[in-house]
Amino acid sequence: MNFIENYQQLKGIFNLSQDEIKIPQSKVKLINQEFHSSAGVPDNFEGQPEDVQIKENVHFRYPVILPEGKNKAGQVIILLHGLNERTWHKHLAGARMLSERTGKAVLMFPLSYHINRGLPEWTDNRKMAGLLEVRKKSFSDVQEASVVNLALSERLTEYPQRFYFSGLQSIKDLISLMRQIKAGDHPLFETGTSTDIFAYSISCMLVQALMISNPEGILDKSKIVFFAGGSIFSRMKGVSRFIMDSVAFKTILRFYTDAVTRKAGFLNNLQSSGMEKSFGNAFRSLIIPGLYEREREQAMAGFSKNLLVIAMQNDRIMPVEGIREATGERFFKSGQFRLVHFPYDYTHENPFPVLYHKINQQVEKAFMSVYEPALEFYNR
Repeated sequence: MNFIENYQQLKGIFNLSQDEIKIPQSKVKLINQEFHSSAGVPDNFEGQPEDVQIKENVHFRYPVILPEGKNKAGQVIILLHGLNERTWHKHLAGARMLSERTGKAVLMFPLSYHINRGLPEWTDNRKMAGLLEVRKKSFSDVQEASVVNLALSERLTEYPQRFYFSGLQSIKDLISLMRQIKAGDHPLFETGTSTDIFAYSISCMLVQALMISNPEGILDKSKIVFFAGGSIFSRMKGVSRFIMDSVAFKTILRFYTDAVTRKAGFLNNLQSSGMEKSFGNAFRSLIIPGLYEREREQAMAGFSKNLLVIAMQNDRIMPVEGIREATGERFFKSGQFRLVHFPYDYTHENPFPVLYHKINQQVEKAFMSVYEPALEFYNR
């Protein structure tokens, strides 16, 4: 079964409300699990109390692809998605292949306020359409505003600190999950299960911060793959009808650039300790290429043998040069940095289009040019 057939089949049967889903013509099955976020709200969380009250962000389900015949797995790849994604559809085919070809489970974990961790009205196009017109009147020069990116754009424009605090909660949840798995407290995994990571787009930045801070050496034995992500923040071009509009992106870019260049900036004012402090320092080092460069590259160098970066040559959102600056020149020139380019008009948000039948074979080759190296890397 090729990528597009796989995509269509999985999209048709995927349902987070079902406990278990059999996948036809496959040696893997899909099991949905419950998660309760106990990350809580940091003491320095200012305003926006309504965020704390979003119950969908606290208690939610996530899918695990598990090899058939196994009640518990001893190896898992955690797959993380991109910014403003609301479904798992575009990642299901890749997750299935990773599981089938490695024999490992693949756990797809949603970032804070994303996928099924957001309010239902954020994906209600009819409701968003009216609010979109209000936003366009408020910001007459706004570009790439759409019903798809409206909720995130409004939230980040109103309170840019959300970008950091939601990332912090995502990392806390991820650490909690990894500890649960390793300790044997997860119903689908054996005690001592090894954990690898496949990160796409903005989730690469979260994993970079986790690699740099690396609490309790939690990633010491993990193999990590970045696809279409890992850029220095100030080099990203996040304006897209599918991600956020120009007003929102300019707001967070200016906010976080100021936060690391001014002594009284937001990140410098955070009064935290332990993991929160180490994550904040790591996050800070990923904003501007010239700041904290030595610390960032030294920390990342420790993962050089266990990191594979796959970047798309024409990626406008996550440009190659930004990823190069984040990883360092030595890593960029190593065999662990792969540059791919596809013979059709691809985008960061849609690298493998499924609706244009004339390019089906090209899309299949493009998909395999990303996942074959990842499979080889995980299977070493």
